[in-house]
Amino acid sequence: MERPLLVGMTTDYAPSDSDREARFFIKESYVAYLAGAGARVVLLPFSVRFAPADWDFLDGIVLSGSGPDIPPHFYREKQTHFPGEWMDPRRVELELSLLALSEEKKVPVLGICGGFQTMNVYRGGSLFQDLPSERPGPVHHRDRPHAADLTGYLREIAGAGQATVNSFHHQGIKRVGKDLEVVATSPEDGLIEGVRDGRHPFFLGVQWHPERMDREDPVSRALLAAFIEACQRARGSREDSPSRDV
Repeated sequence: MERPLLVGMTTDYAPSDSDREARFFIKESYVAYLAGAGARVVLLPFSVRFAPADWDFLDGIVLSGSGPDIPPHFYREKQTHFPGEWMDPRRVELELSLLALSEEKKVPVLGICGGFQTMNVYRGGSLFQDLPSERPGPVHHRDRPHAADLTGYLREIAGAGQATVNSFHHQGIKRVGKDLEVVATSPEDGLIEGVRDGRHPFFLGVQWHPERMDREDPVSRALLAAFIEACQRARGSREDSPSRDV
């Protein structure tokens, strides 16, 4: 019997306080999203450190979203938004190393919300540290659904040129990273909502949360199906590789 696909997923982190020890965690909707397609999720806290060869058991990688933001020194800018709530640098470093692994090993990677932003930073792009103050516009990206224009590969797999997406962020892509193609934008304010590198088997990120959309949402289903298919192809290629130990 063929084993299920194993997808590594980065976790959120809360430091210790007077009532609780430090903890790693992930929202259940992420796991349910992938489990609905038959995948098994392997949580990847930033305390995990493996050599690249030891990650071969993963068929795909998901960079999950996070409440805290990527510290601006990772994209070579000074902090302009205060006081700010910043992601633990150890998580950012893990995610950047996983993206490097994805490129080296051709492991499919899907970035969601903060993970989408990390993909852009990894490729040398930058972020708006606070959209309301730096780039005010008609869309309230914190907590309201809005339209997204889909282009290129994302339009192809979704079978539609526009979608309604959710929105839970106050940062966004400012400068697009190297070799990334914009595949989704907000038509009301032009904010980038999706990027992809077509040279990679699957290197795609979206600003919204497909795992929190309605289960029957066609774009969320298409995005998941494309990612799972890429994971299956990657596993097949790895198993067929003559360099694989038997």
